[in-house]
Amino acid sequence: MNQTSRHGDPGNVTVTDEDLAARAATGDERAFLELYRRHRRYVLTLVVRTSGRPEDAEDLVQDSFFQLHRSLGSFSGRSSFRTWFHGIVVRVCHSATRNRLAQRRRGDADAEHMDEERMESEVGGDGRDHASQHALQDWIQGCLDLLPILHRLPLVLHIYSGLDLSDISRILAIPEGSVKSRLFHARKRIALCLEKREAQP
Repeated sequence: MNQTSRHGDPGNVTVTDEDLAARAATGDERAFLELYRRHRRYVLTLVVRTSGRPEDAEDLVQDSFFQLHRSLGSFSGRSSFRTWFHGIVVRVCHSATRNRLAQRRRGDADAEHMDEERMESEVGGDGRDHASQHALQDWIQGCLDLLPILHRLPLVLHIYSGLDLSDISRILAIPEGSVKSRLFHARKRIALCLEKREAQP
């Protein structure tokens, strides 16, 4: 279980995400805000990697926490809070993708010409190192964007979210063997994409 110390409480009591979820489900606003504080940055990274649309990231983060608030009563504790919340975030991203594709099919001009401004990500180093790392990160994101959602989701959940195969299997509702297969194909395509970068002058 994910455990974080709650500073300022007697004895520096440790409060888990699961404890906070149970309290938030009863209407404890402070517990929900603590969940938001702990997970917002992580969810932001997840939705960018999953949706491939940094310009939509903040909206998807807010939608994810809105759905979390609505669903807290259904959290049974059979899996960790993080695994369960991942499922919510993935469904939000899937829904956004379906809606965007539906808009395109209807010829919605706004959906075709949305701002493509990139969200800045924190990277290590400074000066020239910072610039080169940022360029590489943009390239990697571009490689991820080229992956079909079928392969992108398992890779994002495994590499960026640190989930194991069983957790990903539970979130995506597919067998672990399918997770392994999709990860294999995703990594192969990412490797080919990165090789193209290396071949550039």
